[in-house]
Amino acid sequence: MNKRSFISILIFLLLTSQLGVFGMSNKVHAGETTSISTWLWDTQKIVSEPDATLQFLVDKQVSHVYLQINRTIKLDVYKTFIRKASEKNMRVYALDGAPHWGPSTKAFTLFLEWVKSYQAGAKSSEKFSGIHLDIEPYLTSQWTTTYNAAVKKYQDALLVAKNTAASLNVSFAVDIPFWFDEMTFRNSHGKGNLAQWAIQQTDEVTIMAYRDKALGANGIIELVKNEMTYAQASKKKITLAVETMNLGQDGFLTFFEEGQAAMNKQLDLVSAKYSSYSSFHGFAVHHVGSWMTLKK
Repeated sequence: MNKRSFISILIFLLLTSQLGVFGMSNKVHAGETTSISTWLWDTQKIVSEPDATLQFLVDKQVSHVYLQINRTIKLDVYKTFIRKASEKNMRVYALDGAPHWGPSTKAFTLFLEWVKSYQAGAKSSEKFSGIHLDIEPYLTSQWTTTYNAAVKKYQDALLVAKNTAASLNVSFAVDIPFWFDEMTFRNSHGKGNLAQWAIQQTDEVTIMAYRDKALGANGIIELVKNEMTYAQASKKKITLAVETMNLGQDGFLTFFEEGQAAMNKQLDLVSAKYSSYSSFHGFAVHHVGSWMTLKK
């Protein structure tokens, strides 16, 4: 091998090595059996910049998109976006929720009716793969004034959505905070802790484990250990979610200050801990809008 050939090969190896490092620095790390999910709350993105949004999701290796339902957007816009996402091996879930939602709340009923009507008129490549609820009842005053009633209302809503998802033959998923394993209930649905009940009643649960570190008593690994165990026993899937929004003084809840590379490092630690759990389904990043502007 002459000197010029050696130098050329050396330069090529250096370049490809750098591409390997920097090419992965903006992606969430996950193993082959895990998934990357995200919430798409800003539905205007699928109207005004659908291709750019899809390319971002591809670049981040997203496999599951929780897409909010906005009834003012034309059905064809949803159909086109979902079809293109499907072509890129992404599954899109119909997303919505509000703290006050109960089984007969008008907005909740309209959401489920919209999803049923949409699925009936969509081609297979345009259909939603699941229903994803983000209700968060603890944000209502009822949670502190009449806790038992608030929990029952929440549970009733989940069961209505569960039946709807089953009738449509799609997955049923919900968001819950990591501390639901500390909340108990005793009513017509039985008794126990709320996290375990939610896991048992759904196909997938996303744990809002909003912390910016993996280790320690207040780290992601420790905070979700009970839910991971419950899901393992129930043969259900758990997705662990992290935050990227600017939350001001609550900096320990989000990776906004640390950025993508730091987030990847922490999630690698979480993955190393839970990769052997059959319940570990991957990570979710909240949300597309703030993730797009997250520093590297």
